[in-house]
Amino acid sequence: MAADPALRLQGVGKRFGRTWALRSVDLEVQPGQLVALIGPNGAGKTTLLKAVGGLHRATTGTTEVLGFTLPEDEDMVRVHSTLLPPHGYLYEQLTGLENLRFARLMAGVRPSRRELDAALERVDLVEAGDERVGGYSSGMKKRLAIARLLLRPVELVLMDEPYASLDAGGIDLVDTIIGELRGSGATVLVASHRWERAIREADRLVVMERGRITWTGTPGEWMEKREGPADTRRGRSEARGADEGDTGTGG
Repeated sequence: MAADPALRLQGVGKRFGRTWALRSVDLEVQPGQLVALIGPNGAGKTTLLKAVGGLHRATTGTTEVLGFTLPEDEDMVRVHSTLLPPHGYLYEQLTGLENLRFARLMAGVRPSRRELDAALERVDLVEAGDERVGGYSSGMKKRLAIARLLLRPVELVLMDEPYASLDAGGIDLVDTIIGELRGSGATVLVASHRWERAIREADRLVVMERGRITWTGTPGEWMEKREGPADTRRGRSEARGADEGDTGTGG
């Protein structure tokens, strides 16, 4: 018997004033899948992630996440999912360590110092843990946001431009963490306007433009669509070596 989808959207739309950020989105994601949302800035990727995570209420349509229905069960969806935003949403007046501690306390957990130090070590921020986040570089802030994510294991992980602002080491770290999340059985959605990076390990691609899903399929099908069957193998190889230094933002 097939498992229920981790995510099912039917006719989902989101309007801000007179502007539709999402238009009639239909999407189904199976448990444990890694799905890459790709498209230019303003395509609706961020809005879609927030709608899935219970942070934006859809204007139209039906959204089911991990067996819960939005907006009725949005509190439960927030318990079982987490969003890595592009800019971290950190408290800059607090230290890195204090940010992590506060996040755990807000989740109803009193963390040990060992747990917090381990998270900082995982993202190479141990020496900066007692410094105020306001003095961090953009890359350090992204690393701290990743550490916060790691402290809260959940079934659904939503990552919005996870590679933005990171150096090569940080980009490799994100790839490793995504692999670990998949290994744990989590369902992962990664939004990026850099398709070369996003397709590397994805089970499925979802292409968005102007609030709509315009194409969905496997990475192999996407490469064939872009380059033709004869060039697919070469294109994949080039994609794996592309944009190591990407510091772009948006979505």
